[in-house]
Amino acid sequence: MNHTNSENLQKILDLTKKRIEFFHDIGYTKDRYQWSKTYFDGIIIETEEAAQENKSNNHIYLEDELGDIFWNFCCLLSSLEREGKISARDAVFHRAYEKFIQRVGDDGCGGHEWEQVKAEQKINRKKEHEQFYNTHP
Repeated sequence: MNHTNSENLQKILDLTKKRIEFFHDIGYTKDRYQWSKTYFDGIIIETEEAAQENKSNNHIYLEDELGDIFWNFCCLLSSLEREGKISARDAVFHRAYEKFIQRVGDDGCGGHEWEQVKAEQKINRKKEHEQFYNTHP
């Protein structure tokens, strides 16, 4: 059965959310499991493994390792959301889209003023943070 990218993405997001909820519901705290830290660490490990598989005539292993990175990233988002450290997984996707469409345009051909746009975004993000947490100087 072939699924579209968006169907596969949604299935993975749903599965990782269920997994994190399962861990939370049973109070899972094994020595190796440390909620979001587990997935930050996992992304680093899996990225190193994927980099080792980044060679010609090796797409099966590379795709497998990239899937592991993606799984850890999705678990990370679900864990951070469950821990209350982010407002929602969708907020991360929305912020990423808004950030990069400003930097490269909707056609992907921009980016000529990447550093300038990045600097402006940093100022705006600081203002948003200060306003949200009521920490204006």
